[in-house]
Amino acid sequence: MIRFFRQFRQGQITNNHFSKYLLYAVGEIVLVVVGILIALQINNWNEYRQARVSELSFLSRIREDLITDNAYFKRRVGDSERFVAAGSDFLNTLSEEQRSFDDATALVKLFGEFYSSEMLTTQNSTFSEMLYAGKLELITHAGLKSLLLDYYRRNEEVAKHVSEFNDFTVDAFNIMIDKATNIFPMEMYLDTRFTFDKEYGYLNDPSSEKFQIIAYTAQVYGSKHAVFLTYFKELEALSGELIQLIEAGAN
Repeated sequence: MIRFFRQFRQGQITNNHFSKYLLYAVGEIVLVVVGILIALQINNWNEYRQARVSELSFLSRIREDLITDNAYFKRRVGDSERFVAAGSDFLNTLSEEQRSFDDATALVKLFGEFYSSEMLTTQNSTFSEMLYAGKLELITHAGLKSLLLDYYRRNEEVAKHVSEFNDFTVDAFNIMIDKATNIFPMEMYLDTRFTFDKEYGYLNDPSSEKFQIIAYTAQVYGSKHAVFLTYFKELEALSGELIQLIEAGAN
């Protein structure tokens, strides 16, 4: 009987130790799990912080690009307005009677005031870097991201149209020079052997081929600058909107 109670007591002691060990083991597991979860949370927070720093850096650089673009578009708007006005003045002057070499020289100088074929030049290096590096997703503001995509896509479209318009107007200009070979070298005709009517009488004859090709070329340039004016105003507004979004804290 004594032996039985002794064995029972030893069993209770053993079972009590096992329970304590089991509780300790469970506690260790819980601590490990909690530690892992904390480490993951810290890692996620660090990754988020680093992504945020990268986003702010990219947006700061894009903002600088947009400020440069906006100033450029403002200049191009002003240029286009002057070119359109000069083209209109040229056609109005062309419709008037030209009486002398001085009149013809002034007319040609007026043509030179809207003879322009500048290409579109914008700053897109930062956005291209983000796009090709797969970092566009760093931008957390969906509206800003969408507007940036629209803006740079529109830039590409306008650049293509500007190039095509310029090629077309240069072709028209070359045809004009071919048809009216004496329209630009005015100084050589100051020689008294030449008369205005003989050399430039066509400027007073709207039915002549030379007059018509000059008028057509001026109209082509005027139309081009009117279209460019619309483009540049659109891009100026878009770039300004993006600058305001970034500066307002959309980033």
